[in-house]
Amino acid sequence: MVKISFLGSCREIGRSGILVESKSGSKCLLDYGIGFNNDNRLPLQTDISNLKAIALTHSHIDHSGALPFIYKTCKVPLFTNSISLEITELLIRDMIRISKFPYPFGFRELDYLKQHTYFLENGIRQRIDDNFYLTFIDAGHIPGSVSILLEVDNKRLFYSGDINTQKTNLITSANYLDVPQLDAVIIESTYALKEHPPRKLLEDKFVERVINVTENGGTVLIPAFGVARSQEALLILEKYNYSGKIFIDGLARKVSNIYLNHPKFIKDIKAFRRIIKRTHFIKKRKDRIPVKKSSGVIISPSGMLKGGAAIDYIEPILNDPNSAIYLVGYQVEGSPGRGLLDNGIFEFQETNNKKDIFKNLQIEAKCDYDYFDFSSHADSIHLYEYIENLNFQNKNCNNIFCIHGDNKSTTTLASELVKNGYNSVAPEIGEIYQL
Repeated sequence: MVKISFLGSCREIGRSGILVESKSGSKCLLDYGIGFNNDNRLPLQTDISNLKAIALTHSHIDHSGALPFIYKTCKVPLFTNSISLEITELLIRDMIRISKFPYPFGFRELDYLKQHTYFLENGIRQRIDDNFYLTFIDAGHIPGSVSILLEVDNKRLFYSGDINTQKTNLITSANYLDVPQLDAVIIESTYALKEHPPRKLLEDKFVERVINVTENGGTVLIPAFGVARSQEALLILEKYNYSGKIFIDGLARKVSNIYLNHPKFIKDIKAFRRIIKRTHFIKKRKDRIPVKKSSGVIISPSGMLKGGAAIDYIEPILNDPNSAIYLVGYQVEGSPGRGLLDNGIFEFQETNNKKDIFKNLQIEAKCDYDYFDFSSHADSIHLYEYIENLNFQNKNCNNIFCIHGDNKSTTTLASELVKNGYNSVAPEIGEIYQL
C-alpha cells in the first residue's frame, strides 16, 4: 500500500508538504514550504528516515521556503529545474535576511540544499528507488512550475502543485492531455469558489486605464509580486504597445534578470527581451526620487503593499488625483492593499530598529485605485474542467485530495466532487491515507 501523509497546506494556504511512502518504506517529499501563521510556520514534522528524494513544484516560499530545514539532518537529492532553484535561493535568502521569525535554519542549510540539487527535465521519468519514479509535467503557474507524477508500487499519484490552465503572456498553460491514467490526485483548491473575469477583457481595461492616467501626466503604481506577476504586467504592456515610460524596482528587477537568463522557460522570450530593453531598472534608493516625479508606470513589490520598494513610491501617488494604484494580485484580509480597496484608505506601519526607520502612514486615497485579477491559479470553472478531463485507471478508485485553499474552498470542492462520483476528501494536517 502507498501511504500519503499530509504535513501542511490542509484547509489553508501555506506550508505545503506531502510525504509519500512505498510499501518497502522508501519515502519522497513533495514540496516543503513555510506558512503565514506565526504559530505554525513549518509543515508538521514527521519521521523522514529512509527519505530518498524531495521534488519541488515551484519556487514560491509557501512551497519551497522550509526546504533548508530538511538539510539540517539529511542530505537527499532535491529534484527541480534551473530557474526554480535560482529563484528559490533568492527568495529564501531574502526571507532569512529580513524575517523577524526565528527560522530553525540558515544560509548553511541553504548551501547544503544547493549542493544536493539535481535538474530534471519535464517528461523525463526519474527513478528514486525500486518501483518508485517521479516525472515533472508543466503546471502553467509561474516559469519553471511543474506538477508531479509519482509512480509507486504500480500506483500513479498526481500532485498538481499550483496550476493554471488559462493562457497568459508569460508561460504556457497546464494541459490535462499531458497527464496519464491515474489512481489518485492531490489538487490545489485556491480559487475553487471563484471565477476569474475573461482575460482579454481584463487586459483591455487595464491598459486603457494605464494609458488614460499616464497620458494625462499621472503616474501608475503597480504593486506586484516580484515573481511572475510583475513580469506578466510588463508583457501585457508590451502586447498592447504601451509607449510610455516603465520603471521596475525591488525583487521584480532581480527576478526579471533571472528570467532573461533562462529563456526556455518563457513563452515569448523575444517579447520579454523587447519590454525589458525599454524598461528602466531602479537599482538604488536615490534613483527613486526622480521616478516619483515622472509620468509613467512603476512596477514594484510588494503585491499586497505590506512593504518593499512600493512603499517608497506610494505617498505622493495616493495624494495625486491624476495618478493611480492598480493592484494585480490577490489581497488577503488585513493587508494594506485590501484596506485600500475596501475603504479607500492606505494604512501602513513599519519599524526597523537596525536602520532606525519608523513609518506610520494613514492616507485617504485621492488617486484612482482598482484591482485587476491577473491570477496564475485555475479558477472554479477551469479547475473542475481540468479534473473532469483526468483519467483514472479504475473508476472505483478515483481518489482526489483537495488541499491548498482555505477551509471553505477545500471542503466545498471535495463535497462537490463526491456528488459527481469521485472519492474525494479535504484532508486535515497530520492525516494519513493509503492507496
